[in-house]
Amino acid sequence: MRRHIEEVCKDERFEQHRYNILDFSDATDFSPTERDLLINSGVLIAAAFTNHQVLIAAVVTRQNVKEALERFHALGVSPYVAKIFPTIAEARKWIQESGFTAGHHSVA
Repeated sequence: MRRHIEEVCKDERFEQHRYNILDFSDATDFSPTERDLLINSGVLIAAAFTNHQVLIAAVVTRQNVKEALERFHALGVSPYVAKIFPTIAEARKWIQESGFTAGHHSVA
C-alpha cells in the first residue's frame, strides 16, 4: 500500500489526479501495524499539499483485509474521501457518480 501511495504521489501528473481504485480483491492477507497505518497517513497528508481532491475506492473481498482498511480509515487523518467496495464495478460507479472522473486516475 505504501509503495503504491508513493508511486502515485511522485507521478508528474499527480496534480491532475482525481481518483484511485485500489484493487485488494486478490489479497489474502493485509495486516499492517498501527505504525504502518500512521506512516501511510503521513504520506497522504503530504500529498494533499499538492492535490487535495482525490477519491479513493478500495475493492476488498476478504474480511481481514477490509478490517485492516477500516482501521486505517478510523484513524481519521487521511485527507481524502475513501470508501470500500466489494467489486470494481461498484467502485467505478461511485467515482462516476461523484463527478471526479475528469483528470488522471490510477487503478492498482
